[in-house]
Amino acid sequence: MKSTKRICFLGKGGIGKSVITANISAALAKQGYKVLQVGNDISLSSTLLLRGQVEVTPALEEYRKKYTIKIEEYIIKSPAGVYCLELGSLEPGVGCMARGIHIIDEMLESQGAIENLGLDYILYDISGDIPCTGFILPMRDGVMQKCIVMTNSSFPALVTANSMIAGIVRASKHKILPIGLLVNFADVYPARPQLTAYAEAIHLEEIAYLDYFQKIEHSELAGKTVLAAYPDSAATEMMMMLAKKIIEMKAAYNVPKPLERKELLKWLSQWKQRSLAQKSGIIGIGDSSNI
Repeated sequence: MKSTKRICFLGKGGIGKSVITANISAALAKQGYKVLQVGNDISLSSTLLLRGQVEVTPALEEYRKKYTIKIEEYIIKSPAGVYCLELGSLEPGVGCMARGIHIIDEMLESQGAIENLGLDYILYDISGDIPCTGFILPMRDGVMQKCIVMTNSSFPALVTANSMIAGIVRASKHKILPIGLLVNFADVYPARPQLTAYAEAIHLEEIAYLDYFQKIEHSELAGKTVLAAYPDSAATEMMMMLAKKIIEMKAAYNVPKPLERKELLKWLSQWKQRSLAQKSGIIGIGDSSNI
């Protein structure tokens, strides 16, 4: 029986996580893998670039209405060959969205959908800024095999990433999960030295620094992945390489040790000082001194 790998993508809202996840799904499909992308955003936008104008019925909302569903009826195959599943939303103040991931994954397994579709990978695009119990359950219960924590070079995004890493490490203490840091818009907020130093300090693997690509922005505005809109572009080549790097990622020898609050506040102070120095022209973008 084929061993299906689950990979979750976590990070602060608004940093381009869903766009990158959809492009990685498309890149994996182009490399010959059978991929299912699962989104749990209230806007049903995680898989939008893959499925285009095709409407999707949120599976978790239907489950809460009917108490029983056939999960394959809610899975759409996109033109890129990626299978798409959206979970939907909750009423404000009621329950936890991320808990639904566990429910849906059990359905995929128990109803035979994973085997029927011949899936190699399931990519979970997990929405949210705070690693509540619901977000941690899939890691604690062994649902996920790899975690990609995304950030940009802004301090608030790093704080969120640090908190999520802490939750993952705490939840998976009996098993070391491969955890990687993926930085989006690395050149828009130029702070690579700080982020490299951060990753080294907490023993975290840096997967990649993704610079701004105009073609990715244009393809997103057109409602497509960059692979579909600009198949021969450097941006597409980058996504192909990134997908390959993620599936080859293995657990590090050392367990990551996220920063404590006092350490984070110290980083904030350094972050502001460096940003001021860059904007004032005192130091260059690539200068890694005085971090």
